[in-house]
Amino acid sequence: MNENHTVSVTQALQRLVDESLASRLWNRDATLWPKPSHGGDPASKTLGWLDLPIRLSMLAAQFSDLHSQLLSDGFTDVVVLGMGGSSMTPLTLSSIFGESNSASDDHPTIRLHALDTVNPTTVSNITAELDLSKTLFLVSSKSGTTVEPLTLEAHFRAVMANTVGSSMNRKNFVALTDPGTPLADRARAGEFGTWVSTPVDVGGRFSALSTFGMMPAAAIGINIRAFAESAVRMAHRCQVDSTENPGLALAAFLASNALGGRDKVTLITSDEYSVFGMWVDQLLAESTGKNGKGLIPITGEPVLTLDDFASDRQFVVLKSKNDDKRVNHTIFTLRNSDHPVFVIEPPTDDIHEISGEFFRWQFATTAASSLMDIYPFDQPDVESAKLKSRELISDPSVAIEGISLDAALDQIKSESSPRYVAITAFLPESPEVTAAFSELRKWVSTQTGMATTFGYGPRYLHSTGQLYKGGPQNALVLGFVSGKYDHLAVPDEAYTFGHLIEAQAGGDFAVMAEGGQTVLTIKIEGDIIDELMAAIRTLDKN
Repeated sequence: MNENHTVSVTQALQRLVDESLASRLWNRDATLWPKPSHGGDPASKTLGWLDLPIRLSMLAAQFSDLHSQLLSDGFTDVVVLGMGGSSMTPLTLSSIFGESNSASDDHPTIRLHALDTVNPTTVSNITAELDLSKTLFLVSSKSGTTVEPLTLEAHFRAVMANTVGSSMNRKNFVALTDPGTPLADRARAGEFGTWVSTPVDVGGRFSALSTFGMMPAAAIGINIRAFAESAVRMAHRCQVDSTENPGLALAAFLASNALGGRDKVTLITSDEYSVFGMWVDQLLAESTGKNGKGLIPITGEPVLTLDDFASDRQFVVLKSKNDDKRVNHTIFTLRNSDHPVFVIEPPTDDIHEISGEFFRWQFATTAASSLMDIYPFDQPDVESAKLKSRELISDPSVAIEGISLDAALDQIKSESSPRYVAITAFLPESPEVTAAFSELRKWVSTQTGMATTFGYGPRYLHSTGQLYKGGPQNALVLGFVSGKYDHLAVPDEAYTFGHLIEAQAGGDFAVMAEGGQTVLTIKIEGDIIDELMAAIRTLDKN
């Protein structure tokens, strides 16, 4: 890190301390940020996440018997039907704790899944894989109106009615939603086994330590009390107006670099924390990506060389106590090459420390937003894509037109302006497909020096989607769709799952293009892995 950069970060941190940002944030001072967009909730209704570490002990008590009760009732799987903040934490925790919570003959456990897609192939596959009579579905929606979880709920209820009987529907479904929502009303009417209230003063992307994240965690036997201890320690450290405040330190780093032209926040993690990047994606992108500004999260990136990193990058490294040589070497190499690097090392090697990191990043994001003059608690540009999708779903005959993959990659190769490439894939998710897109990301950065993002649709619509529409209009979007979606029926609707996901893709691509992003739509007719690898090989030869 060069001297000028160090001064910049130091000055930003000192400004946060001098302006008593920590104290003012804990006192709910709304003047820290600009006013919210039209229809956005004021800060006074969104800062309940500050109290979640203290509330965790109560949640631990509330859910103390949940795992054993589910085992006693014969459940083998818990499926979260949710999007954005409702799914990102369960996905993260399932990955981090999956191996430590693996079942054995003398230690049975429950598998956790987060289904945040309406891709018909994925929906059909998980339906076939699960024993639905032994599966608990958590229908998670803060508003109680989110289309994806409600559509998935209707699907699983219909399948269960045809296979194990409609009498199972009630006990196998739990509603997680705010009081007063349509979903809560249905729960009170007896359509669910139970309804678990979620905090009204906590937005979705700040809900990791709320019921949305902690009930799924408790369901698979994760120690919520250990989460509480880590989160409380971090919250306490984030209360002081001091340069030692870990939230302020990260905020100063993120904001000062972004304001200096390094807005690509590149997250490098130890293997056990790799999925944490998806959670960071939503937090940074949806909080800051508006009014033409934003922190652009670069997560899950393949291993690159120094030559592949442009000067628009900043690096945050989340490492473990017993980290491998790869991560430590990366830190050393980046610092020696004058790239700004911020290293986070949890205080112990206990993986429950991730709860403290949830809080640190939330605190840092709100503080960085203050420095960048951004209101972090709304998402004003998300609704436009939803409206466009509704228009398209009303006319299923409208087809998405695309260009060839070869043509799209050839255009990328010729790019010279300072951009980043946003890859969005409305395709079935699998480790193999993700690995193929990782090869594509590596090719893009190696050939052009541009950073890349990657997300499956419709997941990214509730994550990085706000950034793509409201943030810097310098993305080159590669939008992948299938030319052969299965038309799995949606109960009581004229459209199918295939129509729904195609409408979501088409609506979002149209809105991004109208907003100024360059959008290249690629329709995959065959095998995505084969097509990607063939296109890259062809271009490499030219």
